[in-house]
Amino acid sequence: MNIERLKKQIEKHEGKKRKAYQDTLGHWTIGIGHLIKLPDEEYLLKATLKDYEIEHFLNTDLNQAINDARNFIDETSINEVAFEVIVNMAFNLGYPKLSQFVKLQKALKENDYLNASQEMLQSRWAKQVPNRANELALIMEDA
Repeated sequence: MNIERLKKQIEKHEGKKRKAYQDTLGHWTIGIGHLIKLPDEEYLLKATLKDYEIEHFLNTDLNQAINDARNFIDETSINEVAFEVIVNMAFNLGYPKLSQFVKLQKALKENDYLNASQEMLQSRWAKQVPNRANELALIMEDA
């Protein structure tokens, strides 16, 4: 897994904001897609983040996404780039929503990256974040 490539890809999809904003679903977010939760809510809604704070949140959130992706599929059983796509999806969705992609998971277990790509595009997630979903599906298809 190429962490730097993954960070750049996630930053491209999430954007980088020093001040809190509402994402496409109305959730308060800051930095690079960091969901603001209690007890940090009051501080982060008013904060202007410095680069090191953004990097800290990104590293923490990315580690969680990697763990979530590993819970979804065995990292060593699929192509490295395909696994990075799953990490990106986990970063965006969280494990509970990612775990609902049962047909995607089955396609990955069969190393059927074309079908995996199609499963990604046939989801509600793809309608919510079409640019991200289309880009990641193309990457998955070519994995």
